[in-house]
Amino acid sequence: MDCPGCGHANREGAKFCAQCASPLPTGCRSCGAELSPAARFCDQCGERVAATPRDGGSVAAPARKNVTVLFADLVGSTSFGERVDAESTRDAMAGYHAMATQAIESAGGRVAKFIGDGVMAVFGVPETAEDDADRAVAAGLALKHSFEPIRDRISRRHGVELGLRVGINTGEVVLADGDADIVGDAINTAARLEAACPPGDVVVGEETWRLTRSHVHYEMLGEVEVAGKAAPVATFRVADDEVRDDDAATPFVGRDAELNRIRDVYDAAVARRCAELVTVIGAPGVGKTRLSREFASSVTEDTSLVEVRCERTGSTAFAPITDLLRAVTEIGEQTDPEAVADELRELVADLDDADRVVEVLASFVGVAPVRSTEEAFLAVRRLVEALGRRQPLVVVVDDIQWAEPLFLDLLEHLSEWVRDAPVTLIGLA
Repeated sequence: MDCPGCGHANREGAKFCAQCASPLPTGCRSCGAELSPAARFCDQCGERVAATPRDGGSVAAPARKNVTVLFADLVGSTSFGERVDAESTRDAMAGYHAMATQAIESAGGRVAKFIGDGVMAVFGVPETAEDDADRAVAAGLALKHSFEPIRDRISRRHGVELGLRVGINTGEVVLADGDADIVGDAINTAARLEAACPPGDVVVGEETWRLTRSHVHYEMLGEVEVAGKAAPVATFRVADDEVRDDDAATPFVGRDAELNRIRDVYDAAVARRCAELVTVIGAPGVGKTRLSREFASSVTEDTSLVEVRCERTGSTAFAPITDLLRAVTEIGEQTDPEAVADELRELVADLDDADRVVEVLASFVGVAPVRSTEEAFLAVRRLVEALGRRQPLVVVVDDIQWAEPLFLDLLEHLSEWVRDAPVTLIGLA
């Protein structure tokens, strides 16, 4: 490659000129167009250009991650491009790309690249979450429905029928921070699933099906051959858009030991009339939430159960306490301060310091000034004791790995200082 600065002929693949050290132009990996050294995207096809070290820095070493990959592609776009002018094609594709980006990013995914009328997205980058597969399926359904108005508009204006296929697969990939390249068998399989998908449908692989089958209704399509794989790959079509809130669709087996350990902790809390804390740790999709719900279903007749969640996107340290208060009262976003005070006072009416506790609890729902950490901890402890004295209390905190350190300190405080009230705290991470 000739250096544009000094004209020196450099060896193939060189990034800098061996004569003057000037950065050399690179080629787009997708379309082969020549790119400037500073380019971040190809100006011909829109492909992202991989990041390179700058100022002596280095790109992080590649790492293995378990992610969910989504591929979407248009059916009939070649015919569409032949029958309409370039400007109309460009406008239609721009609308399609904007729609796809919105649907994917709204579900927490990341668009890895557009390849003509195809899109590749990943869920689980940069951070893996337990619901990556769920959000990928939700994004696939959003793509399916959001594309329908675009399809109908193109059909009316140009008389061309377009279809959208979506393939989703979960598996291990290799990637590095700041690197646009994501490599792994999961990507190849997702692309093959998309190619095998009937237009207008969403098809997933076996691992994605396993992680989401308790909430999504699937229909098995059969098996498809994937290049490089010795065995065919099972495929499952999302049969409807209904997402079930319960786990009754699949039998609960193989977790008796873990279930009995949680019951033992609960029994100890009831017998000793104190707070006990148990943490359930496992990889995403292993069944932690299902385990907690199976336990809850066995004790709800004489137990008060509250489920709260720590948000991955970040929130205030005491956001789960706000959710707890709203779960055990009729307090809503628009409830006036006086009604809030009445609701809270009813919760803690039996406490000798009820008025003080109500004043602090009101700060959690935004109708009173924020109090000190010590006052907040005391008020939450007194609330938990008041609830637990009425009947045994179980509080399930999902996604505790996203909790703020201050909230973790609160859980530890409750487990050590709650008195004369059977309380079981279950953290899922």
